[in-house]
Amino acid sequence: MSRIRAAARTAAAAAAGGLLLAGCGIKTTGVVESGAPAEIAVVAPDGTADSLVYFLTPDRRLIAMPSGYAAPGAQGALFRLLSGPSERERASGLGTALPAVDPGLAATTIATGPVGDVVEVDLPINVAGLPDLARRQIVCTAVAGAASHVEARLRGLDTALAPEPCRAGPL
Repeated sequence: MSRIRAAARTAAAAAAGGLLLAGCGIKTTGVVESGAPAEIAVVAPDGTADSLVYFLTPDRRLIAMPSGYAAPGAQGALFRLLSGPSERERASGLGTALPAVDPGLAATTIATGPVGDVVEVDLPINVAGLPDLARRQIVCTAVAGAASHVEARLRGLDTALAPEPCRAGPL
């Protein structure tokens, strides 16, 4: 009988342990959304202005980088954007959707405003056929120092586009 009692005790202990584990009160759930991704402030290095330039990450997302120019505002940032990422930035995977622009031509870019809620950007390139990412790079760079509701109108050699807001988020 002692063998039967030992087996019964073992079975009872196993059943009780199973009930304890199964009855812990934690229910399974599906994926729980926790909100938007974190946003960080990009701060310019000492001695430079806080204007930002928007380049592309390897996964084709816009990323803000300090322009590196002491002059505040969009003018220097747009010149920097049209000049493209530096060698060091390219080595780290940053790129651009913009066509190559001669530095002499890039220097002729003019940004004025905002007047009302629109920054006017006169570019030395055609703008009608620019890919969406290229337009987004220019628009976000042009309005980086303005209020969040300000839009940019791109005016190129071929046409002027309707004002559009900065859409720096994913495609």
